Amino acid sequence: MASFTTVNDKIRGCLVGGALGDAIGLFTEFFSSQQAREYYGDSPKFKLRPPAPSGFNYRVMHIDRHRGAFEEAGWTDDTDQALLILMAFLKNGGPGEGIQAQDFATRLKHWVSFGFRPLDRLPLGLGRTVGSVVRSESFLNDPIGRSTEVWESGGRVMAANGAVMRTPIVGALFYMNQGALYSTAIDIAATTHADPRCLASCTIASALVAAIMRDELKTEDDIRRIVEDSLVPIMSREVSLSEEHVKELHDIIWKNDIVEMELDGRRSIGYTYKCLACGVWALRQGLAALSTPVDDPHKLAHVFERVITDLTMAAGDSDTNCAVAGSLLGCLIGYANLPAGWKEDLKHRDWLLSKADAATYLITRQGTPYSQAEDADNLVDGGKGIMSKEEIDAKWLVMMETLHKRTGDIDDLGKVKKAKVRDDCIIA
Repeated sequence: MASFTTVNDKIRGCLVGGALGDAIGLFTEFFSSQQAREYYGDSPKFKLRPPAPSGFNYRVMHIDRHRGAFEEAGWTDDTDQALLILMAFLKNGGPGEGIQAQDFATRLKHWVSFGFRPLDRLPLGLGRTVGSVVRSESFLNDPIGRSTEVWESGGRVMAANGAVMRTPIVGALFYMNQGALYSTAIDIAATTHADPRCLASCTIASALVAAIMRDELKTEDDIRRIVEDSLVPIMSREVSLSEEHVKELHDIIWKNDIVEMELDGRRSIGYTYKCLACGVWALRQGLAALSTPVDDPHKLAHVFERVITDLTMAAGDSDTNCAVAGSLLGCLIGYANLPAGWKEDLKHRDWLLSKADAATYLITRQGTPYSQAEDADNLVDGGKGIMSKEEIDAKWLVMMETLHKRTGDIDDLGKVKKAKVRDDCIIA
């Protein structure tokens, strides 16, 4: 069994690695790879907080109306939703038999309306699939049923990455109980994404992390074995993967070059298989580095920075691709080996570490004791109560004022004062 220090370092690495990937990936989200090069050059060194040091091609985020809405040096909805899973785990007092779909659905519904309350974060970046499911009046009555209805009404073709982006943390939390791992990954995915390709992506991503936690992932053959094992619970479902989709999965996740993945292809940038492929590709880079002796104490940090930078420059749905890649690779190399500069700049880093440490204690019963009853952060509303319409409207307006200042649209601030809030967005 892995030592407490190793387990803690890997859980920290999974959580913070995912947040770092999410935050850096935002630099080019929805860009084409050509646009990414136009804004950042051919070989940038990304920095989360300005100013960018002179030399070495350092680049800070290009601020526009999309990127300017998010917190500086912060993450997006991808990490927020992973944190909903972690908060449910902490509230339950540890692994148990897993996290129920209803529990996660309740937290997700609250997040869509009010954001991530423990850190007072607005629900920015909400994906189309998640929004169409969660905003339904019947969602909390039967989350998985409503998700399935939306998928079927869309012709059973929607297979977006909004589920796989949040589930790698499941592997870190339930690595000692494969049954709970699979049931939790499937239930949490199916609350919004019913397509079996989405469910398979989530069982695979979670199982890869779990294998890393158990020190059972050393080679690419191990990845192949875990992928096949993770398909078993999906293939036994009433609606399982077709032979065509199984073949497509293998074709995509084993591409050797991210250029071949066409991550910025406009019609498929949010495809769940592409996102999973980024995670598998990141793991393969990490395994190659671990197997190559190099006398450099920062070798693994350089690998993480290169992987996330390359995926960011590939653009498309880069924050989500990098969130999954960062979670898997971060777990493999551990928090101690993540890039120091990125860790230092990441907003809310210490809060993330405290929650990773709490999860470690609940799993190992070692380290700083954690009492779920004394931590209001793990409650659905973060212990802060339901926000009034006036309160949430005020927060949206503050965000819009900040956005206009960051983008330099000072002349439009007067319009913001008169704006109205509809469906969690500003209508000016």
